[in-house]
Amino acid sequence: MSKKSPADELARECAGLYTELRRASSLLHDEVGALLAVAGLRLQLVSMDFPDAGARVAEVAEALEGAMEHVRKLSRQLEPSPVRRTGLKNALLDLAKEFGGVTVRYTATAVLAPAVVDALYRAIASVVASASDAPGGTHISVTGSQSVTTRIVWIGRLRHADKALVAAALLARHSGMSFEITAKPEKKGQNKTNQGTIVVIQYAGRRPAGG
Repeated sequence: MSKKSPADELARECAGLYTELRRASSLLHDEVGALLAVAGLRLQLVSMDFPDAGARVAEVAEALEGAMEHVRKLSRQLEPSPVRRTGLKNALLDLAKEFGGVTVRYTATAVLAPAVVDALYRAIASVVASASDAPGGTHISVTGSQSVTTRIVWIGRLRHADKALVAAALLARHSGMSFEITAKPEKKGQNKTNQGTIVVIQYAGRRPAGG
């Protein structure tokens, strides 16, 4: 059995860290935030039942609102990607606007676990950043109903030593995805300086029992 490289170990730990960040963000947003909201509602009831305590209740309510704002802010900071806020399709469209020259075709209907969607977005974002200087732009397509296949194509030579692509590949594989980089076949008479690159990221979701 081959020993895992330091890069593999680092990628595994990084993938695990993203999972823990998402869990912490969800805990703050869904549980702590919900408890604080309930406390706020009960304070309103107290102020209705005991009008004379209105001033003190208002002070507590103000402090509670401040705590809720801090929880919301921390939850957003811990969230490792924008996918939870906007969904994968909208996150990719925003990514395309950020870099410019990027087109997105999104027809996938598969439902993936939040951690998988986060990992897929990070992998795509790393590839797009690596291809940001492509002269002909970059095209992203995301398809699939059971599994999801992402193809990212751009004109430009394959850069095997590109650290962003290496990191994206390692993180994707440690999240259960396949990550393949190939040279786009040249058309007859095409200048080799216009050679293209294709990155394919696949995730095969489990089919439901009996499906």
